[in-house]
Amino acid sequence: MPQDKRSKNADSDLDWFTVSYKTLYLIAAVLLLLGGGLYLRFAGRKPEPQQQVDTPQQTVTSARFTQIEGSVKVKAVGTFEWISADTKMVLKKNDLVRTGTGSAAEITFFDGTVVHVRPDSLITIEETSEDPSTKQRRVAWHVSSGEVNFQTVRKNVPGSATEISTPTVRGTLGENAAANIRVAEGGDSDIRLFRGTAKTETKTGQKVDLKANEALKVDAGGKAGAKVSLPPTPTLMVPQHQTEISYLDPAKATTLFVWKPLAEAASYHLLVDSTPYFNRPFVDRKGIKDLQQEIRGLEEGKYYWKVAAADKDGVEGSFTEFWRFTVTKPKQAQGSGGAPPPLTIDMLDVRAQIVQVKGRTEPGASVSVNGQRVDVQSDGSFNEFITLEKLGRQVVVIRATGLNGGVAEQKRTIVAAY
Repeated sequence: MPQDKRSKNADSDLDWFTVSYKTLYLIAAVLLLLGGGLYLRFAGRKPEPQQQVDTPQQTVTSARFTQIEGSVKVKAVGTFEWISADTKMVLKKNDLVRTGTGSAAEITFFDGTVVHVRPDSLITIEETSEDPSTKQRRVAWHVSSGEVNFQTVRKNVPGSATEISTPTVRGTLGENAAANIRVAEGGDSDIRLFRGTAKTETKTGQKVDLKANEALKVDAGGKAGAKVSLPPTPTLMVPQHQTEISYLDPAKATTLFVWKPLAEAASYHLLVDSTPYFNRPFVDRKGIKDLQQEIRGLEEGKYYWKVAAADKDGVEGSFTEFWRFTVTKPKQAQGSGGAPPPLTIDMLDVRAQIVQVKGRTEPGASVSVNGQRVDVQSDGSFNEFITLEKLGRQVVVIRATGLNGGVAEQKRTIVAAY
């Protein structure tokens, strides 16, 4: 009897498992059918494209050294070492640039903005980028100490910006602007705007708009003073740009520098250097009351000079563009016995120690006045201003040397007086 019971229970268990497996198989089949139906329904449907939100990234561009003179160092962002500047370097955001004594650097940004870093200065490249979607460009730099001259360019895309800052003031510059900014040892900042416009804001929140030939001083606490009008730029006269001055003995010769007067000027500032950067000028004369200066003993070589006007308070305006001249010794005529070239003097005008000589000779000939070589045009004409070494009655010698070595000479007696 117990054995029959166990058999009966075993049969019941077997039936239960059989029923359970059948149920499971049935459920699995139903799920497969449902899954197949859903696949057939949606398999041919293309998924709807997901909308992507574009987040345009700014294109980081560069600034490069276009001129380096003397000791110029760079500390790239993320580094701790100062390395010597190189024209192959690419300057990026947060890079530091430092110039030593008598040294300078010219940096050109990708948009054409030019920054000339003067000696003993420290600046930071704050921004140099372009938005790829709007093409708006942004250029910015910070002057921690020293002095910087700069020129901006025309902005082809509205919304582009050029900014400059110091520890006490920040300025946004307009198109085609030219300016000078200086940070003194005491922390004062001076901005002199020579061309264009600028919107400035001090760290205390004062907002001041500047226009051409205006200056602003901001003290170390961030307080702005009153705007000041700058004197206009003088006009240079002699030595003329790209002229050649010939002296028999340059060490004993005197060169005269002359410029035109300005009614707004109380004095003038003359710089003469052997380079166009004027980082170590051997002539640096301020407070000049006259319209001319004499410099004695210039050696043979190329020279650059420029002048700025200052008002009664000593505030200087913009320097003139530099003029270049060359000091040489007269060359001996090559050959002998050639026919003298034609030499016609159309005008000999004397004003103080300045003599204007205008005339004609044969094309290719060289002309000198009192040993000072003058420029001769391709057609043989010449029109030059010559500085005399002294006042009073004297003889001016005009000499033309032809291509064949022949020499033509004319002597004129003049009286040089104020």
